[in-house]
Amino acid sequence: MQVPSVSPDWWRELFDEVYLKTDFRSVLDGDVTRGEVDGLIQALELQPQEAILDLCGGHGRHALELARRGYGRVLVVDFSLPLLDIGRAQAKKEGLAVTFLRGDARAVPLARESFTAVALLANSIGYGATCQDDLEILREVWRLLKAGGRLFLEVADPEFVRTHLARQSWHEAPEGLVVCRRRWLTEEHLICRELVLCRSRGLVRDRAYQMRLYQPEELRTYLKEVGFSAIRVAPQNEPDSQPQERGSLSRRLAVTAWK
Repeated sequence: MQVPSVSPDWWRELFDEVYLKTDFRSVLDGDVTRGEVDGLIQALELQPQEAILDLCGGHGRHALELARRGYGRVLVVDFSLPLLDIGRAQAKKEGLAVTFLRGDARAVPLARESFTAVALLANSIGYGATCQDDLEILREVWRLLKAGGRLFLEVADPEFVRTHLARQSWHEAPEGLVVCRRRWLTEEHLICRELVLCRSRGLVRDRAYQMRLYQPEELRTYLKEVGFSAIRVAPQNEPDSQPQERGSLSRRLAVTAWK
């Protein structure tokens, strides 16, 4: 099968209600979210009074969990209106003071030096057409952080993706959906074509998307270029016993950096 063509703006449309179903094993799993938040709190030594930005935070699963634990100044920025609406509804239901704002991570409509900590969790960079898109995101994080502020960033471990991730997979999802994925690897990217089928309604989605695979030294180089220091890049966890369970995020590189 030929490698599919990928729109440079694929990320503008993929993350919606269907995405929550196709990726339910990660994004709707409370245990997964709580573990990721544990890692964030530990890595940045977060304190309850801090101003925290959950950038590219989707429906706010991490921000809502932080609020449940007593972190009272948490804001989510994401481009997806459907996910933001779902997050707002959940925050209202639970009485959690989490703010949701629509924005492009490369140009967030907020004042400079507004936060003491920024989280970019679950591989929220690498989606742009070029590395310049990711540099713009990192520069924006730098702008938004106060002096002494910290960044926590997760990306897929490129070695795991190249050695463990199956080139074809399928799994069943809620509401009678079946998700089929075919993957290709280039020197820089993981490219995926995703077919989502419904047992009763037929084809729901046929999309191609990609993410850039960053080596640790590349991440250090870009962060230093932006101005960050005390940069640490390390594997976050061992591969799952069933690597397809969370796909490319079954093993991640965890990055911490200080302004």
